[in-house]
Amino acid sequence: MIKSGLWISSVDNPFWIEVRNNQVFWLGMNKHSSEFSLGEKWCHVGHGTIKGSEIYLTWSDMPVGKDQLQGSITIKIIDETTMKVIGDPGDFGKSEWKWASEQKNFKELR
Repeated sequence: MIKSGLWISSVDNPFWIEVRNNQVFWLGMNKHSSEFSLGEKWCHVGHGTIKGSEIYLTWSDMPVGKDQLQGSITIKIIDETTMKVIGDPGDFGKSEWKWASEQKNFKELR
């Protein structure tokens, strides 16, 4: 099982993940950069189910960001603080995430 809290992708984008039993809920967005504010390029929500050591997740960009994509991914749980996309039929990318903290708000990411 993975931990709930703030996760950071291999390219430093933040993802807030909540795990309830075998359900995964998340909010992901682009990191703050010189080009884009936090969540300005893309901001998406996702919901998935944990089955064994994999998460099957569907996600969709929200209108707060410029991107308007959606899709589904399969994520391999490496351990409670590491996971990696292993199946991506669309536009998500083969990202890896590391657990960073139980709780952090938007202002703490700057």
